[in-house]
Amino acid sequence: MFKVKIRGIYATALTKLLLDYKNILGNQTSFELLDNGFALVQPSATVRERFELKENDEFPDLEVYDRQDKQGVQASGTAEAVNAFTSILLSCLDDVVVRKGEAPAAILEGSRYVDVEFPALSKKKLDEIRGSVTPTLDGHHYYKACGVNISSALDMAEKLLEKGGSREEVEKLLKQTIRAKYPIVGSLIEIEHVKLHGEVFNLGKAVIEAFNHPKSLIRFRRVFKKKGTYDGLKTEKAPGDYAVTEAKIGEWHFKTRYFAKDGRYKGTYINLNTPIELYPHGIRYVDLEVDVCVWPNGRVKKLDEKKLKEATAEGIIAPRLARTVKEKLHEIMKDLN
Repeated sequence: MFKVKIRGIYATALTKLLLDYKNILGNQTSFELLDNGFALVQPSATVRERFELKENDEFPDLEVYDRQDKQGVQASGTAEAVNAFTSILLSCLDDVVVRKGEAPAAILEGSRYVDVEFPALSKKKLDEIRGSVTPTLDGHHYYKACGVNISSALDMAEKLLEKGGSREEVEKLLKQTIRAKYPIVGSLIEIEHVKLHGEVFNLGKAVIEAFNHPKSLIRFRRVFKKKGTYDGLKTEKAPGDYAVTEAKIGEWHFKTRYFAKDGRYKGTYINLNTPIELYPHGIRYVDLEVDVCVWPNGRVKKLDEKKLKEATAEGIIAPRLARTVKEKLHEIMKDLN
């Protein structure tokens, strides 16, 4: 049995998952999982109370703690414990991204290390798991990743829920409290384009031109100042060119149309990604490598399907996620044709 120490905003959900993964996963997994599982050591006071655990100061085989940006966790420990942990995550979470890498200097030499990203669907699933242990509002882990102000508002809202408050009323109150923190039409936002291997590219500042809140549709514009080339389209980019992006929060893709300064259409780029999340600073998603290009003459081309296959083979994503991307790609191509 592996001994695990867990800290951070995902602690309750991950503790429940590791202690009860057989019931949670059922027959969903295609991975060979442990028979003897995990035992929690050095639990925090809150987790000890929620799971009715005794104090246990044993040394862990695995340590799990928040990433600085709260978009996932980092884990280090023995190779066997790390592999078991990541296998459970890949089995349970539909869009989780697992990156094996070099451990930070503070990690014991010889330990295995992984960086884990929890995109939108993973956060929602972890919300459900946490909700089986303690009163949890929809969006709990997403709100926790939104920064101190929104995280604090969530804590207060969930205290009302614990005291017997109506879920509908508490959720409504929370959304009213945090509404002013989010961008509106005219706001300048960032686009966080996260690669499967962990690089985070900021695609530049964009101005929101339209925002249909009931339908979660957002349109924003970027203006380019430097010359270059549009990736995929292989078309020249000139100063003054602009891009108009249409996205739906929670959708698996978004579409960007490129124009010359005089309004001449240069082509369209459709990016496939994990469901888009909207944060106070802008939008965030993990790029799933596959793209579609559309040229002004009507030519359509799929790009980078091989990269998705490689990421699956490397264990960065689960085969289930790769299948979803292929299904979404098929729908896009059908619509375009």
